[in-house]
Amino acid sequence: MDSAITFKELLQYTEIESRRWQQWFLAHPRALDLTCDVAKAGTVRGLVLHIFATELFFAHAVLGLPEPDWKSLPSKTVGELFSVGADARKKFQEFLDKAEPRHWKERKTLHDGTIKASKRKMVAQALLHGIHHRAQLATFLRQRGFKGMWVHDLILTDVMT
Repeated sequence: MDSAITFKELLQYTEIESRRWQQWFLAHPRALDLTCDVAKAGTVRGLVLHIFATELFFAHAVLGLPEPDWKSLPSKTVGELFSVGADARKKFQEFLDKAEPRHWKERKTLHDGTIKASKRKMVAQALLHGIHHRAQLATFLRQRGFKGMWVHDLILTDVMT
């Protein structure tokens, strides 16, 4: 057995956390409109959209799809907001299912040409970016008095059993 964590496992963990966050926001919808300066998002809703839009951007990049229009992504309802993340995870799963070793090394030029990264690095960036910001989000919400969140640790999930 390989001792390394796989992107499929990190994607599973991301899926579990996203479902938990969606349920949490359905129970606490007012939290979405709190002012929040994390990642210059403006609001919690903006931060969640930032997480999912970044995942979608990189999912499109590794699949060779056109860059999504960030400004047109739906986010008015909890369902709309989380559908952006679900779309990104579906696309990452599609890439992971068909990626061959040579695909991981392919490098792409991003944005204005100042960043070049392998598809391997892009998948890592997207998944770790979301983990980092969800940790910031959980801390922010606890500091604003929201209680009753789950423990976000990987060890408490069925991933990597």
